[in-house]
Amino acid sequence: MSETTATDEQVTIYTAYEIDFMLGLRDTENGRITREQVGLRRAPEAAQEFVTAAVTSGLRARGKVERSEDGQWLLGEEGQVVASALTAADRWLGIALAEGEAMRMAFIIKAGEAILMLTQDELDSFVVTALPGSQEVPASVSDIVLAFLEGGNERTVSLRRTDISAPHDPVPLMFHVEADGSWRAGHLPLDAEGILSISEVDADGVRETTRALWADGVSRSPASA
Repeated sequence: MSETTATDEQVTIYTAYEIDFMLGLRDTENGRITREQVGLRRAPEAAQEFVTAAVTSGLRARGKVERSEDGQWLLGEEGQVVASALTAADRWLGIALAEGEAMRMAFIIKAGEAILMLTQDELDSFVVTALPGSQEVPASVSDIVLAFLEGGNERTVSLRRTDISAPHDPVPLMFHVEADGSWRAGHLPLDAEGILSISEVDADGVRETTRALWADGVSRSPASA
């Protein structure tokens, strides 16, 4: 995921505090869910004034914001697009790639026709890119998942779709490469102990179950896809 770029010439990177600042400019329920889904943590209250000053100074130096005559912060064109999507989001797809104790995260955020992907660049920053449309998401996610799974044994990919209609009821899906190189999918329904059902899966199954998760909000066995 680290190779994703906004354009061929320039990578658009925002720190977690910068994204939090943009979300705070327009307080919406959708924006609050975005903050929760991405796992943004606000600075301690005692440090908020200092952090805000540092964030706005950095954004201004990069040409991302400017100050109006009445003292309001105004986002540039790029920032407006990003902030609008984050505060009006209606679907979220979290992606976690895990190998041992190492984990990388990405989030696909849909707001109407706009689709953004936030890819963890460092611990406190994200590469922000735009995807062509909702129909392109399954292929993009499948490419990421397959490339990671094919890279070695004992790797795990966790997917989680959340919708504005049920923000506290995410739909999970997992893929794992066993020590012997075989692939498994973890999907609904949960068993009596709250554990995902397990099925064998291949590359085609990864593509189809990923499509069903994004397009239909369904987590199911690859055999029934």
